[in-house]
Amino acid sequence: MRRLLSFLLKWSGILCVPGGVLWALTPTGIYISNLAFHTPNVFWKLFWPAPLLILLGLVGLQLRQSGRSGLLEKLGFFVAILGLVMVIAGDVGLYWLGVDDIFIVTAPAYNAFRLGLLVVAVGSILFGVTSPRDSAVPTWGLLPFVVGSLCGLISFSRDLGSFGAVLWILFGVGWAWLGLSLVVEGFSSFVRTRRATRGSVAVKQ
Repeated sequence: MRRLLSFLLKWSGILCVPGGVLWALTPTGIYISNLAFHTPNVFWKLFWPAPLLILLGLVGLQLRQSGRSGLLEKLGFFVAILGLVMVIAGDVGLYWLGVDDIFIVTAPAYNAFRLGLLVVAVGSILFGVTSPRDSAVPTWGLLPFVVGSLCGLISFSRDLGSFGAVLWILFGVGWAWLGLSLVVEGFSSFVRTRRATRGSVAVKQ
């Protein structure tokens, strides 16, 4: 049971793929929500699974790098986790619990959501930049991720209209790319191991 749980946790990094895709679909979701219900709130009610999947995927990635991650990478990990929790809490508090309807002046849910976006972008950049060279995630997966995180930071900092929406999409794509690189690297490692095993058996025979 412990081995199964460990396996699931380590490979939960793959959840960055659906999480990133859902995040990247935000502008499309808002458009459909406006078109069908004349309000974006219907979409935002359904947004929270995106940051939740990314959070679980990030935990899986960090577990795979256990023992190899440095202080700065761990800091980036915890900052990103904090930001994702704030985004989820803000989204649920604003669109499900109606917290800001009670605290209209301070608007804690909205502020948590907006601040969380900035925090997760900063944490993502720090996590990607400081990941070790022998990381469980290949370099070709980390570089686009860092670029996407930077795009997210710009998008979350201020309202840039359509350009900001493109940057928002790239942030989600960066997370999906990171998870996809883990899948490709894991499959390649599996194929190399199988070939090495077959070669060893053939030599013994």
